[in-house]
Amino acid sequence: MLPPTKKKSLVDIVNDRIKTYIADHQLKPGDKLPSAKELNDMLSVSRSVVRESLISLQSLGIVQIKPGGGISVGEMSLGTVMDQIPFLWKSNSTVMKELLDSRIILELGAIELAIAHYDVALIERMNDWNRQLEWKISLNEQPGEEDVRFHLALFQATGNKLYIRFGDLVRDYFDKGQLDKINLPDALRSACKEHDEIVYWIKERDVEKAKACMRNHLEPLYRLL
Repeated sequence: MLPPTKKKSLVDIVNDRIKTYIADHQLKPGDKLPSAKELNDMLSVSRSVVRESLISLQSLGIVQIKPGGGISVGEMSLGTVMDQIPFLWKSNSTVMKELLDSRIILELGAIELAIAHYDVALIERMNDWNRQLEWKISLNEQPGEEDVRFHLALFQATGNKLYIRFGDLVRDYFDKGQLDKINLPDALRSACKEHDEIVYWIKERDVEKAKACMRNHLEPLYRLL
């Protein structure tokens, strides 16, 4: 089940409004945006809310703020965002929530593509990585990359070269976000069982049940934000 929907903060709402403004006006990187004061007036919010929103959007590369040079549309770079994850994890829960939202959407989409492509050998690689994770747990050893490899194998199973590149986002999310670092044996065993359920329903070609299992696997991470 989905976690209870959190009420959007004013900063979240302003973020969405600015992104909508960029899209509606078909602005490109480098194009000028209204000044902070104009945004205050347009959105009817305080200066502090607009300032916090602009800082958040700049951290994602969506806008660029130059002292004395105004605000412009930024050159959004996934690499730039990922390089900032350790800092954002500590200082900006809104950005981390958006990254987790994006990751879940990507993995749910990967399930649909993997079932449509249905390459048994590629799907079995997910199972192989989960067996290695299970083996580490049985030896009371701390797993290494087995968990992230399981999720990367899901992207490989899509057979879609462009979509496979999204796996880089998941890898960086694991490496830099540290959100999935599970240490407790019970939690590791639960993760392993959840992986098995995901693979089972993919093999059964049941998109909805496989996606429900993936949500059940990932959505508890919201509690760590």
